[in-house]
Amino acid sequence: MILGVIPARSGSKTIKDKNLYPLCGIPLVEYTIRAAYLSKHLDDIIISTDYKDLLSESYLANYRIRPKELCTDDTPMINVLRDALECYETVSKTIIDAICLLQPTSPIRFPSEIDNAILKFKNASSLYSGYYLGIKHKNKPYDKNVQLPHFQRNGSIFITKSSLIRENKIWDDDVIEFEMPKERSIDIDDMSDMFIAESLIKNGILKGV
Repeated sequence: MILGVIPARSGSKTIKDKNLYPLCGIPLVEYTIRAAYLSKHLDDIIISTDYKDLLSESYLANYRIRPKELCTDDTPMINVLRDALECYETVSKTIIDAICLLQPTSPIRFPSEIDNAILKFKNASSLYSGYYLGIKHKNKPYDKNVQLPHFQRNGSIFITKSSLIRENKIWDDDVIEFEMPKERSIDIDDMSDMFIAESLIKNGILKGV
């Protein structure tokens, strides 16, 4: 069983209540919630939050109100995932095989990409999404610049076996890569990122989703 976990705490250093920021009129977190609910291969979803009353009531089938100590700016994500995993298994009496972490700060994510990542994950221990970019490099002083491929994580999709979560790991040395287009790899940290995401959405990057 694969559990989708959406972490959505209140507060942010760069944007006040970033997860609820109205990106093109829709709260930022809802882009991720909608994609998760449209996924065909997530078995269930849990929202880990500290402000349940501000989320859409229709999405509150499963949620975890986090302890205050897991709602700080420097709380490690692994602690949030372990808390959500333990809470879900305790309440549902169901053993979770893997967790799919979907961060609200990556709103331009198709449901089909979640499903394809899960299919690629199969029997792997961990997976993360990203895109390839070229890094200029010179082997010798007289060499021309050559582009070396580098896989850049984009923060959109992480899938990890529950056994790794219990070992305080989100991925291990055998992690596999799931490629996404660079233009859908926006990871919102500040308002400049938000403006880029807004422009992409207004220009139809999520059309048909």
